[in-house]
Amino acid sequence: MASRIGGGEGEVFEVTQQDLELFTDNFSQNNHIAKAQYCELYHGRIPQGWKGFEARDVTVKVWVKAAEMSHKYRVEALYQDLLENFNYEITFLKHHNSTTSNLPVLMAFCRVDEKEMLGVIYDLKSMNTLRDFVDKGEFKWLDRIQVAVRLARLLELLHGYQPRYLVRDLSAAHIMLDQDLNPVLFNFFMLTGGVIGEKKDDTPFQQNRTLFGSYGYIDFAYVMTGVWCEATDIFALGVILLELLFKLTVDHHIDEKTGAFIYLHLDAVNLYPLKKSRFSLKERKCSFADKSFEEEPEFNLRDGQKISKLARLCVDRDLRIRPSTKNVVGKLQELQKVKFKK
Repeated sequence: MASRIGGGEGEVFEVTQQDLELFTDNFSQNNHIAKAQYCELYHGRIPQGWKGFEARDVTVKVWVKAAEMSHKYRVEALYQDLLENFNYEITFLKHHNSTTSNLPVLMAFCRVDEKEMLGVIYDLKSMNTLRDFVDKGEFKWLDRIQVAVRLARLLELLHGYQPRYLVRDLSAAHIMLDQDLNPVLFNFFMLTGGVIGEKKDDTPFQQNRTLFGSYGYIDFAYVMTGVWCEATDIFALGVILLELLFKLTVDHHIDEKTGAFIYLHLDAVNLYPLKKSRFSLKERKCSFADKSFEEEPEFNLRDGQKISKLARLCVDRDLRIRPSTKNVVGKLQELQKVKFKK
């Protein structure tokens, strides 16, 4: 039987593994959405009458089992790390349920016999991850701009808390788009600050990692200093902006000579030098917007140039050049098409 935690608006249920299997048709491949960092996501449906609920579509997230992960350290140590982050997520989402439409509303959680099952249910009708949409080029210019604006506002909200939150692993693969193409952050494995406190990066799992985060989104500054800050989240947001503009995923091509990925932020830095040419008094204007956008009536050339410059500033090596989250939101809201849609 499902048991309730809390009461009234925002209450969270504890459910069984059998409940999760019921909602996902036994974790059917047909309901599988994506595999993200240390978790799998599924479309789910709560049937009519279950525990008094009306039928509704949900999203089910289950953590990868520690025993199925091949790492050099003990499974027990890994499990404790996964369990700790599972508990952090529940604490965070219970505190911020319904704070913003860009965070999932937590309905329920499942914890079975320690290492057997960790899972949560979001009140979210998912389509697919932002990475999948970028990879398939399935949404239009104005939709992309709205995604960018909403992600920037979410980051501004999280950075505005005292103590502030840092996402530290923002990527297109960790963002779900709902039926209205609204972006929803669903991976909180590296989230720190706020109600969960400052995480210490000294667990057995973290000690065995050279770098933190998702490849292609890892900030130069963190690589050099090992220090997280607001600017490292801004860097990752800048990479997502580049993906939306280029119509390419972060790891879109490989260097034929070295076999290494050529990431988008490196392309952006090479294509768009910020310094003025000594032969011109005017600042160079550049757009990363894919040519196919020009066929869309909603596309605005100046908006393309403005958001390209913003993305370029976000991924600059010099932290002093990068804009704050407040400035990013301000620049995006100044775009002509954003003003038009308000």
